[in-house]
Amino acid sequence: MSGAEAIAVLGVISSIISIVDGIKQVYDAAKNTQGIPEAFREVAGRLPIVRNILDSAKQYIDKRDADGDSCKGVKQVVEACEKKAKKLDDLFHKAILADGASDLNRYYKAVKAYGKGNEVENLMKGMLEDVQLLASEHSMKTVTEVQQVEIAQAITEISAIAPSVPDRVFQETGFTNNNYGPGAQYNAQGEYIAQGSTRQYNSGGGAMYFGKD
Repeated sequence: MSGAEAIAVLGVISSIISIVDGIKQVYDAAKNTQGIPEAFREVAGRLPIVRNILDSAKQYIDKRDADGDSCKGVKQVVEACEKKAKKLDDLFHKAILADGASDLNRYYKAVKAYGKGNEVENLMKGMLEDVQLLASEHSMKTVTEVQQVEIAQAITEISAIAPSVPDRVFQETGFTNNNYGPGAQYNAQGEYIAQGSTRQYNSGGGAMYFGKD
């Protein structure tokens, strides 16, 4: 692995470690986690596993040379892991507000925007699989047998977690907005709709109907 390649990979790994630490801090600072799914606790509890493997990989790369093929493989894996980590960070911040309170609806909305499969438990599973691949498939040899078992067990446990987002959330579309008085009206997205003494219904991007009371 050339100096430039190693620096690039180390930079991505450092980024992931920083994100993981930040997510853990957000969860630990939460005043009330009763309002968010159990998956958040399970995910937060396994963040140290990801961090430890990445830290070992970082030390390995920093002290040793790797061939070109290994470098390419490592870069692809850590970049994929970083993308998941950034989404996970966003979701934790959406669900757990700065004052430590929780907001489940913000979490649902954020996951729906990312798309099904981007729930916190699925992102965590993907990150665990990434570090597992990093540790075992790219000549890194950075983990002990105990750590390999730990990763495998964590993946199995995360896979068994109840979904943090009900299917109905992905099936829901649009919104209903009723206006019975004069003045400007704005929809849930903050868009201007109409002005005047009209009754208006907007449901899920379908037809609108207007009529005088």
